[in-house]
Amino acid sequence: MTTPVDHLSNISILNLDFDIWSGKVKLKASDIRLGAGGEIPPEKLAQLGQKKVINSDKLRPFLRLKTSARRLCLEYGMSFINGFAIPTNKIDDLIKQLDEISVQMIKEKRQFINEYDASVNTWINENPEYAQIIRASVLPKVVVEQRINFDYQIFNINPANDEQTKKFSTMTAGLGDELLEEITSEANDFFHRNINARTSCQASTRKTLLRLRNKVDGLSFLDSKFLSVVLLLDETLKAYGTVASKVEGSLFYQLMACVLILSSKDKLQSYAKGSINIDSMASGFMLSAKSDDTEILESNTIQTVVEPEFELETETTEKQENTITVNAESSDAQLPDDDDLDSYFNDCGSNKDSASTSVFF
Repeated sequence: MTTPVDHLSNISILNLDFDIWSGKVKLKASDIRLGAGGEIPPEKLAQLGQKKVINSDKLRPFLRLKTSARRLCLEYGMSFINGFAIPTNKIDDLIKQLDEISVQMIKEKRQFINEYDASVNTWINENPEYAQIIRASVLPKVVVEQRINFDYQIFNINPANDEQTKKFSTMTAGLGDELLEEITSEANDFFHRNINARTSCQASTRKTLLRLRNKVDGLSFLDSKFLSVVLLLDETLKAYGTVASKVEGSLFYQLMACVLILSSKDKLQSYAKGSINIDSMASGFMLSAKSDDTEILESNTIQTVVEPEFELETETTEKQENTITVNAESSDAQLPDDDDLDSYFNDCGSNKDSASTSVFF
């Protein structure tokens, strides 16, 4: 890593504690009828030594809240020692949102408990041939209520000795490498979903990059190089300007340039050194797209002119078809492929008039 820092003093560990009842109880030997006329309960009712006493769909709201809480923690930090490493200065913001999930959890739990008896009866009616074994295994409402809970714990790491301090410092330093992998992976996915083979993208895609920007900003203490990534993400977000629905034209190609840099560790390093100029890179992409449009137009014009022997009606029809072809192909401009990009970035090493300033590598 480029700049050693005291990671432990900047990180808090958050542990999510969800208890969500499975809706199942232990399958007893008496629940299985063997011998003549015997049968095994169907998979929807029993599996792996357990049987359902309620439709598991009734528990989905709790699982959705658990997923939301985990996703929220990952928006702020990284997975770490069975919990999440969260920037200490972001803990209060995260707590507010987790408390909202806690309120929703209480609400869903109250509704589930109030409807518990009715849900059990519905399940029995859906499986009448197994009504007896379901009724015999139903848990009391008060027991089920105790098995559905949500809480979280937040603590700081205070190693017991110097050896443990070194161990935890190494572990937290590794978070920087994981964050860099996440940045390039998300940028690559964003490029292929929203930019590749396009000439515009929806303004709503801004929220994806804004979320990534805020996460990297919060974890920038892990390594000084992330400060340049934050600057690049700020430049990327500027490409959205004040557009209401679509990013297109020069702004789109600026967005393309920024996202392509974010998608590669090597290109990020070149940007941080100041050897890549985003504006000139975007201009090059835009000129390349216009050149491709011109070539397509000229090619179709030649095809129309070299066949004069057709009758007027046929010629008119062909011209219309060629016009349609030009419009269709020009809307899917040939964007730079990997070889073009590598060539561009290799040439950038000699560019000394960069507008992208950074001193972090």
